[in-house]
Amino acid sequence: MTPPWTPDRARSWYGALFVSFLLLVATGFLLGRLIWLPFYFGLFFFLVAGLLAGALSFRIARQARPVSQGRIVRGICLVAVVAAVVTLGWEYEHVAKTIGDGKFADARNRAAKAGRPQAEIRDGATGGFKAALAKTYPPGGFVGYVRWAMKSGEMAMEVGGCRDTVAISQSGYAWLLRTLIGAVLLGAGLWASFESLRSAQPVSNILAPGEEYEEE
Repeated sequence: MTPPWTPDRARSWYGALFVSFLLLVATGFLLGRLIWLPFYFGLFFFLVAGLLAGALSFRIARQARPVSQGRIVRGICLVAVVAAVVTLGWEYEHVAKTIGDGKFADARNRAAKAGRPQAEIRDGATGGFKAALAKTYPPGGFVGYVRWAMKSGEMAMEVGGCRDTVAISQSGYAWLLRTLIGAVLLGAGLWASFESLRSAQPVSNILAPGEEYEEE
């Protein structure tokens, strides 16, 4: 018989989900950078992040067992989706700050000859990128970045009198697909940690003293 869903069990379960979310927000700062590894290798770290967050918060969640499969799935989906959105926010900030790296060579040379810091060009590219998003993909910011990444992921900009084209390596359907896969992998990592909560007792592959076993 399934025990009633008491306030103490609920606090343990939702507390574990909240801790998982906080951990994924923190790791999302790194995931927003690692996602750009060549050949989509960065997606592997989304699974690792889910596993780590689930493992660390399981100690809180186990006090709520048994938890129904439906409740586990709903909780994991909520945490994974919201954490994936936050990670996209980190990704946007990373792209905006580095969008001019390796670009606008003439502007950089002029700045160097004039004794001005290279950071001036980088900041100019960041400001120009955000302004272009606000103008072409309103309302700009994070939402504008998502619209731009899904449509083209490329734009022409002018910084310090030098015109160049900036782009991201993943755009269009490829960007959308890897974003969805990243969210799924976050959820998969959490599921691997939480699925045993369906059992009222801890799951173990070690036989208790005197317990029968089968020989093959």
